[in-house]
Amino acid sequence: MISDRPRFWKSIPFLVSSGLILVSYVGFWLLSEPETVLKPVLTAESQGQKEQKHPKISKLPNKSETSGADLLAHAETLHPPEPIVKEHQLKKGDTLSRVLSRLGVSDREIYDITIASKAVYNLKKIHPGQTIAVTFDVDDQQVAHFSYEIDPLNSLEIAQNKGQFVAEKKAAQLEKSIERRSGIITDTLYDSAKRFGVPSEIILDLSDIFAWDIDFGNEIRVDDQFKLLYEVFKKEGKIVKTGRVLAAQMTSRNKIYQAYYFEAEGTRGDYYNAEGHSLRKAFMKSPLRYRYISSGYATRRLHPVLKVNRPHLGIDFAAKRGTPVRAAGDGVISFVGNNGGYGKSIIIKHKNGYKTLYGHLSAFARGIKKGKRVKQEDFIGRVGSTGLSTGPHLHYTLYKNGKAINPRKADVLRGEALQKKWRPVFSDLVKLMNQSLSPAPDLLATTDSL
Repeated sequence: MISDRPRFWKSIPFLVSSGLILVSYVGFWLLSEPETVLKPVLTAESQGQKEQKHPKISKLPNKSETSGADLLAHAETLHPPEPIVKEHQLKKGDTLSRVLSRLGVSDREIYDITIASKAVYNLKKIHPGQTIAVTFDVDDQQVAHFSYEIDPLNSLEIAQNKGQFVAEKKAAQLEKSIERRSGIITDTLYDSAKRFGVPSEIILDLSDIFAWDIDFGNEIRVDDQFKLLYEVFKKEGKIVKTGRVLAAQMTSRNKIYQAYYFEAEGTRGDYYNAEGHSLRKAFMKSPLRYRYISSGYATRRLHPVLKVNRPHLGIDFAAKRGTPVRAAGDGVISFVGNNGGYGKSIIIKHKNGYKTLYGHLSAFARGIKKGKRVKQEDFIGRVGSTGLSTGPHLHYTLYKNGKAINPRKADVLRGEALQKKWRPVFSDLVKLMNQSLSPAPDLLATTDSL
């Protein structure tokens, strides 16, 4: 819908009435004041001091020379007319030239706007639902400014500058606030948290934060609980972007897990438990986001392809073909290629005698090769069904000193502790976060904005 807001014309009644009032006021002032006004003139002396000279005399206009039109013109200089702004919300089938033409933009200006925008944004990519706004100069009715909302976070701004259009991409002004959510899980964490208004991005961040302690695909139960404190960014009162999780608490199987974000000076921020130990352990509980565990660690299992009993010294994570697989821990790649029944596989050597294997992959990440050093959570490949496999899944094995061990029960290295000098500051932070996390005692769920 095109909205035409010629604000100046709407303000004429006000300006006329203002002009009449001004006529009356000035007429009275002319009758009661002398016809000359003394204006002191300040000049700088050679010593750098200011001295008041004899004032110049400025003549006021004769009463006969002053008219209502003059005063109205003077009023317009005090209250200049506002520019005309026209807006249009794009609909399916709209084109830029057609919309701008309907708004009153000349063909030449449409061409100039299109050319100016190319260095910043391709206006051929305009989307239905987005808004175009054109500001016209009151005097000559030419375009003074063009604006297009690229997305909730950015806009394309094109303005007249010395007869030319200049384009820039401008970030939206966002308001940051902190929100608190808590609730009881009735099915999955994702679905339950969504019902309490937690954004999808924050739910995924929560699963990443506790990835070293909780397997959200297998260990979450009905009646488990969550508490969250996180940042959001709003535009005109609507959330357009999520920020960082500041504090979180998960109660699973009657065990409480806590996480507090802390960034010591000169270090990368990380999540710590209440005792000040990093949640980031040597190995993640699972190196991907999976649907379910199709086969667990077992010393004896009927092989689904070979139909014979043999050990299954690892875990099979069922997931969609192409799901990203990430390094479970820091290390160096010692093998990349086809590995018998495991198909396309990667083996990573870690410190302290640990080694991890990732089997049945469909593809390797770009740059993955023997000898490459990887960090925990680095993307290394994608889920597939190569080798002896009945469907897409990841086979994951953890070795300690050459012997396969159960990844679900392995006593992996605890996260690093904060330096002593940061403990007092961190302790104060934990107290503050705990107070903010705790809702009223009689509430089972809260959806507060702090």
